[in-house]
Amino acid sequence: MFKQEAIEIIRKAITKEGILASAQQKDNYARVWSRDSMMTGYAGILIHDEQIISGLKRSILTLAEHQAENGQIPSNVVNGKASYGTHVGRTDATAWWIVTTCEYLKTTSDDALKSSLKEKIYQALSCLKTWEYNQRGLVYSPLGGNWADEYVTSGYTLYDNVLRYWALKNTSEVYNDPELKTVSENTKDLIQQNFYKNDSNVTRYHETAYAKASANPYFWASLNANGYDERFDLAGNALALLLDFEMDMQAFSEFLKGIRDEFKHWMLPVFYPVIFPRDDDWRLLENNYSYSFKNQPYHFHNGGSWPIFLGWLCLGLKKKGIREIPEKIMTEYETLMHEKGEHFREYYSTDKLLPLGTGQLCFSASGYLFMSL
Repeated sequence: MFKQEAIEIIRKAITKEGILASAQQKDNYARVWSRDSMMTGYAGILIHDEQIISGLKRSILTLAEHQAENGQIPSNVVNGKASYGTHVGRTDATAWWIVTTCEYLKTTSDDALKSSLKEKIYQALSCLKTWEYNQRGLVYSPLGGNWADEYVTSGYTLYDNVLRYWALKNTSEVYNDPELKTVSENTKDLIQQNFYKNDSNVTRYHETAYAKASANPYFWASLNANGYDERFDLAGNALALLLDFEMDMQAFSEFLKGIRDEFKHWMLPVFYPVIFPRDDDWRLLENNYSYSFKNQPYHFHNGGSWPIFLGWLCLGLKKKGIREIPEKIMTEYETLMHEKGEHFREYYSTDKLLPLGTGQLCFSASGYLFMSL
């Protein structure tokens, strides 16, 4: 229904520097953001759109040109100036660049680019390695250190570590690196054993915290020295499904249906449960913003629904052979766009289903394209 419109929104956001965050090209969105341009470029690869794929290549090169001395990839680049994050650096920017650069190299026969980018890709992996801090295999993200930059998750986050695994896996395949393949497999096992309750007799990162954590039908959001954040991170779980981590899919499907019944719609919240002013975590939310406070209950990261990550969830569920839930999510999203007359806004509030944030967002257009596959 909206596929061609989604494609055109992305095409309008392509400049000589790469894919901008929004076709509106205003404010903070008129930049080549690493995570936005890489996810959007990945959508272009999946739908075989040469114009978007060309824009992805420009994004890859723009970000590579501004790689920091330690191997870190910028969060964004605008007018030749790089930002690596404001309050804190962005762990996922580096991982997304590696992941999608390798996806691009897999789908093209650009051997010259493959050769010229090899050192930069390995430098970026080296940067991620230094963010393990304790050299035990999982990367550590500061509060606000990934896409949910105004939210409360921090530490050994599911989302960042699954992305890091994907980066290792893709690089090992592109450059036929058996040593890196082993590292990637070990990383996947670490995530599986430390973020999902199981009975295997292995050493955990934090034995005490693991023993106390609840057995949920999903992967926990993060681990810190003070224990697990057991909330549901939709983005991290979506990527884990897509990358074929092990999960009880019947229990997970029932969990998603339970959220749907609670909210009475399929625009599922990106983090759950919602944080309210009475909750302890509210103090971590109330000052963590750059321009204005957006994380009121049911909004933005705090229970808002983001089409981009619903799209990833649909891809992951389909990878596991589940099609009914993705179809319902896509139908709900299409119905909302038709009824509200607002297409591809950044997110929806989950209490009143209001389309909010920036419009004509490549993130949301990409999410719809993922849903449509």
